[in-house]
Amino acid sequence: MIINEIISEANILVPNEIGTPDKVLILNQLNKDFFNVVKIPRVAPFTPVKDQATYSLPSEVRLKNIDLVMCGVVKYKELTPNVSNPIQNTFTYDDSTYVLTLRPAPYGTGLQALVRYNRIATTNFTSTVLDAVPDAPEEYHFTYCIGLASYIAYAMDDMNKGALYEAQYLKVWNTAGEQYAGGTANG
Repeated sequence: MIINEIISEANILVPNEIGTPDKVLILNQLNKDFFNVVKIPRVAPFTPVKDQATYSLPSEVRLKNIDLVMCGVVKYKELTPNVSNPIQNTFTYDDSTYVLTLRPAPYGTGLQALVRYNRIATTNFTSTVLDAVPDAPEEYHFTYCIGLASYIAYAMDDMNKGALYEAQYLKVWNTAGEQYAGGTANG
């Protein structure tokens, strides 16, 4: 679904006079919130070089979303500030330059290496481009309609309808989050 279709569907669910720019702002927030609830794993492989400590990663990787760094058989742990005696095999990641730094540097060239991280929203919707598509998998686009309808209902002081729609889209997101995490989804 494109955001224009999402807005149209939400307008059917909750007739309103709220302008499109305000709805687009809400959709941007929903797009980010989806990935805070639904952790979709991704892998960024990289090719290590012996004694080279820094590597560039894709721009969608964020430090807070990295859950595994491996090079060969060695797992690296995040180097946290305020630790006086850091453990061996640590990494740091700069969100602004997308550079991963490994300590110590890899012990060989040609090893298999990867960073596993959770996907984030990268699209920023604008009211002038209504044919943009949400970053969530297509099977969850309908939840943006319900989420937008929830926000609109709350803005129109219809607390019952707002709470109903909010419970619906959050239930779907929570179920999706459990499924991506490998847990059992109830409901």
